[in-house]
Amino acid sequence: MLPENTGARQRLALARVTTGLAILNTLWHLPPGDALVDEWSRKEEGEEPRAGRLSAEQYEALRRLAFVSTAAWTLGAESRALKFAANASFAAVQRHVAQFDQRAWNYNSNLNVHLLLLSLTDSRGSLAEAAEDGTGEGASGEGSSSEVATAVLLAMRLYYGCLYFQSGLSKVLLSGPAWADGRTLRGSWAELGNRAGKWLSQRPMTVAAAASAATLAFELLFPVAQIALRRHPRAVGLSSLAFHASTKATMGISFWHHAVHALPLFVLDPAAERHTARLLRAFRKR
Repeated sequence: MLPENTGARQRLALARVTTGLAILNTLWHLPPGDALVDEWSRKEEGEEPRAGRLSAEQYEALRRLAFVSTAAWTLGAESRALKFAANASFAAVQRHVAQFDQRAWNYNSNLNVHLLLLSLTDSRGSLAEAAEDGTGEGASGEGSSSEVATAVLLAMRLYYGCLYFQSGLSKVLLSGPAWADGRTLRGSWAELGNRAGKWLSQRPMTVAAAASAATLAFELLFPVAQIALRRHPRAVGLSSLAFHASTKATMGISFWHHAVHALPLFVLDPAAERHTARLLRAFRKR
């Protein structure tokens, strides 16, 4: 799955920054606690409040803890207590939001998984010392060994591909092969699409059928392509970005928090980590 000399530790360092920024952006744009409480009150008027639900103050405290701990981790802080705080608080915030709409778990819970996997090792890579003295050399230690870094990178890549397979499999299980006839996608273009999507919805059904079949093939075969093209990860990552770009261009849906991981895991050269280290070092000094 992984060729030799892939720069696993450097890729994990880039993935750490990507994951951290994605989580911080998610936390920043979540609704405030009092708004959630008010919405629940309207939705469940006359019903008993659910046990274990957080108050607005508790939710905001967890949200702040998740933001601060994740920001410190993203900038290079490394301790088990900090990792536990980031994982536990972000998971609690996600659970609280998902209580309002269970579909929320299917939207950005991939960030929880990436955070957990990166927490299994010192994912600073060569950023560790580079952020401190500019040497660009990696930190030593069992937790940041090349073997552990390679295993974590492999797990992150496999998980990335499994999300596509899960999406394709759900289409087959819920709709069967009929999903590829184009009717579902054509209806989505007409109802949810932007200008390009609505234009496509007016084209012959064969256009939607071809796009539907291509979507199913891409999602179901992505893990296979990862293995077949294991020595060409950039091609795998670019195909993922192209897929999401087409979805964004026709329906305005990006799933950016998933697609953005194609950059550190597949596309970017591991050497790009040193440039990131310089930026982090300058930011930390300020």
